[in-house]
Amino acid sequence: MTTFDYGPIEFYAIGFEGDRPGPAVLQAIDDLVASGTVNVLDLVFARRSPEGEIEVLELSDTVDDGAPALDLAGLAGQDDILYLAENLEPGSSAAILVVELLWAKSFAAALYDAGGAVIAREGIPAPIVNAFLAENAD
Repeated sequence: MTTFDYGPIEFYAIGFEGDRPGPAVLQAIDDLVASGTVNVLDLVFARRSPEGEIEVLELSDTVDDGAPALDLAGLAGQDDILYLAENLEPGSSAAILVVELLWAKSFAAALYDAGGAVIAREGIPAPIVNAFLAENAD
């Protein structure tokens, strides 16, 4: 069986009101890493000033002492960050998160060995899933 060094990765832009997310966000990410669900390959923050300018901040520029330590590989390029942050409203911010899906690594290898490949993927945010199921559950 094929063994991949990395599983599939996903890029996320997670929006917040104000100039940065709170420490609970970093703790939630650290918890996912500790549980073995994901490997964080990059995490940066982008914020749009009231004048409309986008500023990119590295994690080390945004956290206080005592914040969770994340071992990051730095995969998101400047073009990726600007693309993901393009819809930020003035005065808001986003965490740009790149994660390796550890749970999917062996599945990806099995697909590869079987001659298969994921040809499409569509994500549905949890609030939409929960609202739909709450309204339509029998």
